[in-house]
Amino acid sequence: MIRIVTDSTCDLSDELLAQHRITVAPINIQFGQESYQENVTIGPEQFYRKVAELNMIPTTSQPSLGQFQAVFRDLAAEPDTDAILCIHITGKLSGTYDSAVVAARQMPPQPPIAIFDSLSGSTGLGFMVLEAAEMAEAGATMTDIVARLAVVRQRMRIFFSLNDLRFARMSGRIGVVQATLASLLNVKPMLAVQEGQLTMLKRVRSRVQGLQALVDALAEALENRSGKLSVIHAQAPDAAEQVRAVLAARLPGSEIVVRELSIGLAVHFGPGTVGVVGYHP
Repeated sequence: MIRIVTDSTCDLSDELLAQHRITVAPINIQFGQESYQENVTIGPEQFYRKVAELNMIPTTSQPSLGQFQAVFRDLAAEPDTDAILCIHITGKLSGTYDSAVVAARQMPPQPPIAIFDSLSGSTGLGFMVLEAAEMAEAGATMTDIVARLAVVRQRMRIFFSLNDLRFARMSGRIGVVQATLASLLNVKPMLAVQEGQLTMLKRVRSRVQGLQALVDALAEALENRSGKLSVIHAQAPDAAEQVRAVLAARLPGSEIVVRELSIGLAVHFGPGTVGVVGYHP
């Protein structure tokens, strides 16, 4: 069987990960000299509490070569592992994909290991991981799975509305925001993920306008047709539910899930961030 590996930015529930035997390589979260692994030694509650207590935005780093190699060795030791497919957050914004590639090259030739760049993140990545796992369970070949992932990657649409710009300013990872922060006083920037890169779409003056702009952007991108959708948020469940309800009315027949944004991503986007993700299956 082809075993699926991803990273902790995929925003899949623990239940789905366990159900499909998906292995997760955690993003590293660094508060000064203290290092944590996302969803292993630190979760959202502790993360936001430490940010408030320390008045400090932590840094993040991709899983190390050693972490990836430990994952590969563990999976290779399981009797039903025929091959390993790693699907990761966009390599244009994170070193996770490159780390997995280098680690795989240093492993024995069996079982074979393939690495796929989702050019995505959060539930955009999660949707791809789920499709790959379901295809693997159905007996699909690596070639067929990767071909399908390439189609889904092309169809995936992701939009974010930022609410607290301190995180974007201090993390330094969101270059498209950095260039315009000086002019964004009391403005909510809306970003899109396009070909793995963040781009600035528009700036709105209120939270309400920002949330509506998310719905409009996704509906237009999907040509007002139903699809597989998700609403993601960083400590903003009420806003996420509002967006979910409007999306359900705007794109009836869609499957919609609501997920909290990975802290490995929230550290760059900030609390209050709300995003929408969707594609036509």
